[in-house]
Amino acid sequence: MTRRPRRSEMVADATLVSLAAARQAVKNVMLVRALRDTADFDEGWYADAARRELELLAHEAEVEAARLREVREATRRRRGVARAADDYRAADGRRLKRRARVLEELAERLAHLARDDAAVGGLITEARLRALDEIAAATASVPGVGRSRAATGIARSRALQSLREELSDYAD
Repeated sequence: MTRRPRRSEMVADATLVSLAAARQAVKNVMLVRALRDTADFDEGWYADAARRELELLAHEAEVEAARLREVREATRRRRGVARAADDYRAADGRRLKRRARVLEELAERLAHLARDDAAVGGLITEARLRALDEIAAATASVPGVGRSRAATGIARSRALQSLREELSDYAD
């Protein structure tokens, strides 16, 4: 039988997931700004974006914790067996209370991280590395990109034929 996880472990796990979500969001913003907007890297701008993302996740956790507290209060006198996953009963009160506490602590932790310059800087660094990796991987998968010398012989003929076909498609 597995032991019930401690609340601190649940908060730590939720924090890791939230940081991964924030890192992904910041990485996506970096890609869009670099590729679509041709904006240069501005660490201050991205620090603000990362803080906003962490604050948004903290706010979402607070809202969900408040919702669970309301559900817990509303189901305090409901007896019987639940008929669906979101059909809470009085027997679910302890679990709802625990989930709300986890979310409250998660919100506090994320708000703290949003104010921590080192944490925000680390998030930006990780997001930037992942964005650069994604750009490098996409570039490496494009035939001919990154070549140090021009194609010759059959490879050149095939490339020119491919270009002719592509241009004729645009002409039609």
